[in-house]
Amino acid sequence: MTPRPYRPLAELEGALERGDLDFAITLAMELSGERGRPIELDLALRFLPLVAVGQPDAFDAWALHWLERWCRELRGRASIDDSVDVARGLAEIPVEPERGMDAIRTVSAGNGRKRML
Repeated sequence: MTPRPYRPLAELEGALERGDLDFAITLAMELSGERGRPIELDLALRFLPLVAVGQPDAFDAWALHWLERWCRELRGRASIDDSVDVARGLAEIPVEPERGMDAIRTVSAGNGRKRML
């Protein structure tokens, strides 16, 4: 059997799909180290529902960090109203993950984001 090539991004996406937060964190650190930059914002967003369940005490810190990145990356394209809507979506994730994620996707799609999960 021929071994398959190692693709950290595909492995990370798989870990997120399976809900394996610890392995996803390890892979994200490896991937960002290889690239010399953080993982993509939309990929980082996918961590938040897992953090809300697996590390609820850490959720606010993770969500605020994500929001800071969102504001920085969308500089000049997002309004304060957009930021409020995204913050509401983030606050919704621990209670209604899909609804919170959908709210964030909707705002981000309206601000020129190429792809938002």
